[in-house]
Amino acid sequence: MLFASDLDQTLIYSRRSFRHEAAEEDIRLIEVLDGKEISFMTHKAISLLKQVSEKALFVPVTTRTIEQFKRISIFQSELAAEYAVTSNGGNILINGTPDSGWNARIAEQLKDGMPREEMLEKFQEIVHEEWVLKQRTADDLFSYCIIDREKIPAELESFTQWLSEAGWTHSMQGRKLYFVPKPVSKWAAIEYIKNLVGEDTVSAAGDSLLDLCLLENADYAFAPRHGELQEKGQDSQGKITRTEWEGILASEEILAGVLEKTDHHLNAVQR
Repeated sequence: MLFASDLDQTLIYSRRSFRHEAAEEDIRLIEVLDGKEISFMTHKAISLLKQVSEKALFVPVTTRTIEQFKRISIFQSELAAEYAVTSNGGNILINGTPDSGWNARIAEQLKDGMPREEMLEKFQEIVHEEWVLKQRTADDLFSYCIIDREKIPAELESFTQWLSEAGWTHSMQGRKLYFVPKPVSKWAAIEYIKNLVGEDTVSAAGDSLLDLCLLENADYAFAPRHGELQEKGQDSQGKITRTEWEGILASEEILAGVLEKTDHHLNAVQR
């Protein structure tokens, strides 16, 4: 089995996204930036993920850039995976190195779509400093903004409709608004890895609209009871297993569920 999981607010959490009081002895700091604490996992979640990784191919799948992903120390040390997907599927790392074949495939597919510059030019029609605080490009593949959600204009809805027709997708996660070309998807990257390693069965976990393609195509799908998918009421026709817990404790529940499915799959194969 292959286990493909989103990271932020699925397996790893900032303090402000814990949603529960957590004793210091129960959590582990796994990411630091400029001397500041960024992300944590519970020790129980780490233990469960190690058990899953012993029985299945664990593939971290994140919208983070390569640089941002490599900041997470635990995924560069005892939970380092042979394969990792970054940049929302735009990059596949094999033992930490980008797969040039995958990069060439993505570049070719993007030639047929609307250029990012043209998309952003249209977006500027509704941009105002009151709600768009910063604009960024990630790994030269997609764009995202830091926004004030309280001041989002009504025009954003019509823009996102136009965006979808133009071959792009969007996602709003916390204070970040993402614009991603449709060929750059988490499931496309996982399907590539799946075929590369010859694995037929996939478990997946995620919390945002950018994870929906991953969950819809997986054999077993898990999502925390928080985040964008929860807010939008997306459940892929009942296919997605929701956690009872929100926040950092949801990661433990997800991993326990994945471990159970993995054991069940291994037992079935061995019969």
